[in-house]
Amino acid sequence: MRYRPMLILVFVLVFWHTTALALIFWPGRTASLPPLPTQAPDIASYRMQVQLDPATKTVVGTARITYHNLSPDSLEELWLRLYLKAFRSTETLWMREAGLKHRGFAVDTEALGNITVSQLTLPDGTDLLASATFTDTLMHVPLPAPLQPDQRIELDVAWISTLPRVFARTGYGGRDDTFFMVGQWYPKMVVYDRGAWDAIPWHANAEFFHDFGSYDVQITVPQEYVVAGVGVPTDTVIERNGFKTVHYTADNVTDFAFAASPDFQIASAPAGDVEVVLYYLPEHTAAVSEYLEVATGALQTYREWYGDYPHPRLTVVDVPDNAAGAGGMEYPTLITGGTFGAPLTSDFIAFVVAHEVAHQWWPMQVATHEGREPWLDEGLTQYTGNRYMLDMGRMANRDPHGLSAFALDRAQYATIPTIAADRPAWEYRRSDYGVAVYSKPAIGFLMLERVVGTARFRQALADYLAAYRYQHPTAAEFRAVLARSLNEDLSWFFDDFIGGNGVIDYAVGPIENRSTGSSITVLRVGTIQVPVDIRVTFASGAQQTIVWNGTTDTFQQRFSARDPVLQVELDPEFKLVAELNRADNAAQAVEQ
Repeated sequence: MRYRPMLILVFVLVFWHTTALALIFWPGRTASLPPLPTQAPDIASYRMQVQLDPATKTVVGTARITYHNLSPDSLEELWLRLYLKAFRSTETLWMREAGLKHRGFAVDTEALGNITVSQLTLPDGTDLLASATFTDTLMHVPLPAPLQPDQRIELDVAWISTLPRVFARTGYGGRDDTFFMVGQWYPKMVVYDRGAWDAIPWHANAEFFHDFGSYDVQITVPQEYVVAGVGVPTDTVIERNGFKTVHYTADNVTDFAFAASPDFQIASAPAGDVEVVLYYLPEHTAAVSEYLEVATGALQTYREWYGDYPHPRLTVVDVPDNAAGAGGMEYPTLITGGTFGAPLTSDFIAFVVAHEVAHQWWPMQVATHEGREPWLDEGLTQYTGNRYMLDMGRMANRDPHGLSAFALDRAQYATIPTIAADRPAWEYRRSDYGVAVYSKPAIGFLMLERVVGTARFRQALADYLAAYRYQHPTAAEFRAVLARSLNEDLSWFFDDFIGGNGVIDYAVGPIENRSTGSSITVLRVGTIQVPVDIRVTFASGAQQTIVWNGTTDTFQQRFSARDPVLQVELDPEFKLVAELNRADNAAQAVEQ
């Protein structure tokens, strides 16, 4: 997740004038949740032993990686990602694209990161490192013999990760630099999908794309450190020479990350049969109830809407105020929060947590490509989190004039409404990425929900999860599921709104009441042809609602002279939340 929380609030107060979202919603739960696959394909699995050294800010690790070729192709090479190489200098592709900062947090050029691989062998000792080549954040590994379909290969790897001072998700900070968020930190298999390796470098706007597998990770830290990791901790803790080893296991996941701090305190709460465990800092004690209330509530709500959360535990990590770059991020079974400078009683914490919990569905269960099609991940997550906030009556802050999360996104969308949302992350400027990938899709999904109805829309998303859980669906496959589930032509949404540069805009034209009858005219000013409700009120007080498909420039309707038209209102229930100019959506008949 990436957003600029306080800057967004300031932006809205300046630019969001009198039109607040009159948010109306239709209560309703998914009618019947389809059965979900219970086991992910075990493609890339890791057994790791690592040691965190707080003094040197390093993680030294060894691992056995088991890669299962489930493709129909013979593979003559492997590719691995070395994400931390993005932080090795200020001249890397990632750093240049980011402008040496991320979400408003600047890099400390005196505390950069890196990863160095010192061993890569087969179990029989065959050296693969000597023939490997390194490009940006990628390692290319030719194989001595092709890896055949349905064949496994095991790799023994050793490395050292140098953590940066945190500004972009991973690194250290906090009290005396004793807080560590260790993400994107180990040699990781690249995805082979649809006949090709996803061997593109890590871009600044892009997030991640990984295969499913299992993890068995032993983490050695100083005895005073508390560790929060992906998955479930076992009972194995070995203490010697001032260190202890904590053992975590996780199945059906795409990644592993952990946080560590001597200051962590722990609180927990049940969410049905799932344990939500919060690792929080003493200075944020006042936020504990907020964290747990929203994390448990959102988790149970999303289960009802879309389908089950497939793990026994969800870990929530609070981050220090001076390490906020690690906050607001998602990993399988683990999310990071943080106050981001907002008051501890602010609904903004709820905003962050609701969003990150939604990521446990998108993309942690349907692992879309967060770089090539980021709107499938962040846009759907932004909608889901905002929708939870709306249902719970939560605002983005508790100011008396606070705005809803959807109002914030609508204000952001209004800045560049013509931007297409379906491009790869690296094709957007940093200033445009948030609008295109978060705000516009979130508003679009809310609009689609209102057009088709809440129950039907949630059912369609549940069908999507059932069809592609533990797979790598594309936007085309997402679209096909929704079109099939809703039994509707959604070209106006996917082609014109998400993928196009048009806008939605309707206007009421002339109302004529004559002795021979009444007539109304409605104009489609924008280019997007979305269905619109037209409510006609007659002199008698009677009302009639007409649905116009918007496929022509003009719509006209005639009525009997017995009951003249008094008023015409377009989209009276505010289904078309992406329509920015609503000033001309209503008109009264002029007395003649």
